[in-house]
Amino acid sequence: MINANTTRDIEEDEIDLRELCKTIWDKKVFIIVFTCVVTILAVGYAYMKTPIYEAKAFIEVGVLNNNNNNNNFAIENPNNLAQRLKIIYMNNIEKNKKTKVTKVQVVKNTVNLIEIDVEATSNKKAVLMLNEIINDIKKVHKSQINNYIGLINANIQNLQKQKKELENEKNQFDGSMLVKYNLISKLNDLSLQVSSNNIKETQQIGNIIVDDNPIRPKKKMIVVVAFITGCILSIFIVFFMQFIQGFKEEER
Repeated sequence: MINANTTRDIEEDEIDLRELCKTIWDKKVFIIVFTCVVTILAVGYAYMKTPIYEAKAFIEVGVLNNNNNNNNFAIENPNNLAQRLKIIYMNNIEKNKKTKVTKVQVVKNTVNLIEIDVEATSNKKAVLMLNEIINDIKKVHKSQINNYIGLINANIQNLQKQKKELENEKNQFDGSMLVKYNLISKLNDLSLQVSSNNIKETQQIGNIIVDDNPIRPKKKMIVVVAFITGCILSIFIVFFMQFIQGFKEEER
């Protein structure tokens, strides 16, 4: 059974709700104008702010073959490469720099695949910087490959010299054939290591990925958030002004 107090509370709630709606309706012009002003300002901000584009590339770190233990090893450890690029291109960069590297990381669930992301005021600038980074990586790795080949070739020359001396040795001794066989085996292994089939240079995987739409600012999101914020803020101002007005009337 509903008592008199409960009925009165319900009626008061209905009255309060009607008063709130009436207040909003009476101040609808202010609410609409305020919301429109905030939204227009947001639109101006969104379209005046410099758009930022993002481009990304994937780099596969080259490998060298080591026939001594029948496995491949990277020209440069991918994690070390990622860290080196972060130090060069990400640490201590100017905050106001428009073109910058934002991400360098080893792709998850891969061994030697590096992702590099660059942000710039245009896709062209982002692509130019990515190409510069990729060329620098290739240049460093090519130098390391050349050093590796040079070291192997030096070993080959040394073994060939030993083999020739053994072949020219007049005094044969027991086991000389075995020594010669081992020398030939080593020469073959080293020759395989520097063959083109066993050296894979660092390369870019696919094309550089770009998007015609900027990643910032999110114009639609800014406008929608501004509209909702302006609407809520204007209603809050109306109720706050109503509260101040009621407080002053009570003091009289």
